[in-house]
Amino acid sequence: MGFSPVKALIDVTDRSRWRREALIGLKLISPDDPACSGIDGEASLTDAAQAQDRIRFFLKDRLTRNFRDVGRAWLSEVGPCVVEVTHAELLDEGSRLFLETLATLPGRDVEVRLQVGAGGSAATALPPESPREDTINRLFARVGGLSESDVDHLYEQAVEYLSVGDSWTAERILRGIQPHRDVPAVWGRLGLAYTMQGRTLEAEFCCLRWRSDPDPVGVAGADYALSMLYARHHPEHLRSLDRTAEYLEHGYAALDRVDEDDDRDLTFHRVFNRNGYALVEFRRGRVDVAIEHLTAGISKLRSGTAVHRMHQTVLMYNLAQCYRRIGRIDSAIETYRELLGVDGKMPEYHMELAHCHLSAEQFNEALASLLEARNLGPSIQEVHSLLGFTYLRIGKTAEALDAYRIAHECDPRDVDALYDYAYLLAESEQTEKALQLACSLDPGLLPRDQAVKLLTLAAEQHAQLGNLPSAHSALEEVLTLNPDDPDARANLDQVAAAMA
Repeated sequence: MGFSPVKALIDVTDRSRWRREALIGLKLISPDDPACSGIDGEASLTDAAQAQDRIRFFLKDRLTRNFRDVGRAWLSEVGPCVVEVTHAELLDEGSRLFLETLATLPGRDVEVRLQVGAGGSAATALPPESPREDTINRLFARVGGLSESDVDHLYEQAVEYLSVGDSWTAERILRGIQPHRDVPAVWGRLGLAYTMQGRTLEAEFCCLRWRSDPDPVGVAGADYALSMLYARHHPEHLRSLDRTAEYLEHGYAALDRVDEDDDRDLTFHRVFNRNGYALVEFRRGRVDVAIEHLTAGISKLRSGTAVHRMHQTVLMYNLAQCYRRIGRIDSAIETYRELLGVDGKMPEYHMELAHCHLSAEQFNEALASLLEARNLGPSIQEVHSLLGFTYLRIGKTAEALDAYRIAHECDPRDVDALYDYAYLLAESEQTEKALQLACSLDPGLLPRDQAVKLLTLAAEQHAQLGNLPSAHSALEEVLTLNPDDPDARANLDQVAAAMA
């Protein structure tokens, strides 16, 4: 089972006092923890969705955000500390990612030491016992001789783990049962697990196996998964809008082969498919056609079932994005407000509403939306970056600087967030700190545009501090990367003249 070392760490704290966002993250790591048993009522529809109703699954960025929320709550309980992990070579993937995230939390309050083999730690934390995990481990130990009902149980548990975001545990269970249940549904869930991990070629292989399902609804599901690989998840050089459209059209046609007396919700499946095709039209620049697909779908999902309600919010979100793309900002704002009336606890919706207000230069309204987004999702980096920009536009430099600092701390490896923070430090005459940040990344490892921005900022700070040779060197690097930059050439000439 996954996250055993993390569960051992968490178990030394009183989680009942944690904030809602930390408990939402805890559900991913330890879904059976009593502390998060009632959190669904405080969560967005996406976070609260049950396994059978879930249509949004979490990728790495979302998991890292959850881990930051959990890590901060844990540190607030235990205080500054050292975490020593012995036999680190045996760490599961989820625990490794959590510990990497924990080690990069701001404030240097925790040091994580990974040791190969046994260690000499004086204190050892053991994971709490879980009846669910004990049952899974017991069944898994004799998976080849299980009854059909026991294999069903393992499959259902894998689906549950996928639902909360633990694709690694789900993958291990599915790979264990696949030789004994070689059916399309298992391949489909395994493909989803690989997609969540960014292993898209393996995901495509599994989804193609899923596509052999004799059930037309299964074929439509496989086609949708394959379409999204080619639209969103594959590396850029493998993506294809034409392949996306082909899979969606094939899946839509497959639904016409379902028997008329089938009692499954074909309306949902058809609307789900056309939502995917709306993305194709959106990417092709046919935004009006995408809007037609989305508004028609929304009108068909008014029944109030859980899966309809969830998918309705997805369609409304996409509709608002369409309105924003074609400049109908008032319509986008109206749609986001309607969306928040259905699911007001999704921080991303508040953030996207803020984008619209910013487009309309409604800065006070944008600020109100961003503060609500920050309250609901304090680890979303983009929220803090937008807060920094908005505070600047209303003349609150100190608040902007703090927001940019937090955005940088959310992910110290994000170059744009680092630059925003360093630039405002420079504008605030905190020259040495700005220079330290600008020089903290190797420009040789960055895309050209990002390297040029940081080198230019570093040159300006070197010059401010009177270090003209370093300023000259940085500007020469800029011109090596971008020989036709007139500003860099003029600045280099000016520095050279001052050095003469």
